[in-house]
Amino acid sequence: MTVVLNPFSRHQEWLKHVSEELPGENVVLWPDVDDPSDVQFLVAWLMRRSDLATFTNLEAILSLGAGTEQWQKDGTPDVPVVRLADPEMASEMAAYALYWVLHFQREFSKTPGQQANKVFQQPPYTQTAQFPVGILGYGTIGARVGQAFADLGYPINAWSRSGGDSESVTHYQGLAQLDDFLANSMAAVNVLPSTEATTGLLDAKRFAALPAGSVFVNMGRGTVLDNEALMEALDSGPLRAAVLDVTSPEPLPEDSPLWSHPNLHLTPHIAGATQVSSASKLVAANIRRMLSGEEPFPLLDRSRGY
Repeated sequence: MTVVLNPFSRHQEWLKHVSEELPGENVVLWPDVDDPSDVQFLVAWLMRRSDLATFTNLEAILSLGAGTEQWQKDGTPDVPVVRLADPEMASEMAAYALYWVLHFQREFSKTPGQQANKVFQQPPYTQTAQFPVGILGYGTIGARVGQAFADLGYPINAWSRSGGDSESVTHYQGLAQLDDFLANSMAAVNVLPSTEATTGLLDAKRFAALPAGSVFVNMGRGTVLDNEALMEALDSGPLRAAVLDVTSPEPLPEDSPLWSHPNLHLTPHIAGATQVSSASKLVAANIRRMLSGEEPFPLLDRSRGY
């Protein structure tokens, strides 16, 4: 059996950690593969389809990121794809969302100007209990983000395809309740994946449903929103500000107006990074499950797209 690693970066670190978690197994970095037919498991973020085709006895792909759209394209082997659900990544994303929502809710965005003008004055702000935070996509990551805000006293709204029943969260289900979800959220935080159902979901109509002075934070996928509709919502309301950690396309072309909008903040896909030490443990645990005949988790459901 051979386990092939093809991480995005930090190759030797990945090799060290995964090898330590799977003692006695043949763990190698791509392309240092003697016989592609021996490859049983692929641990990777991306892989060329022509290279995938050489792994004739591949049993599973273990993804090294939260997204899985790259494993749903034509030419991908029809084998299970194990998603990466790393609590450390989810906590990083929760911290990212907290930072930006607090930045605007507490009016920290005004203090640099006050400092420059030597003004010592507390900016008035909306109290936490009156600043509901809405999470678009309430799976593992969304629930972690929601809990981080709930711990600080923010009312939490959650929108998902299937809804939920958490007592401390107001759940909204499906397209029929999306506008109500948005209308009741002063901050909307998107963690939805890129699927056929979510592409273009946040259009002009959806942005118009948000309350005046609201904030939008996108750390899911850029395909979920209409860029022109976002710009209009920033220019004419109701959005006060937007933060994009992901865009479509990514990176943005140099002539995109998103780069220079005064109320738009762009970060280079840094909301939550894959942590080698914690992710290696999860990857190795799933490989051990498969070697013992158990099912790994969480698995990509291709019918849903995530």
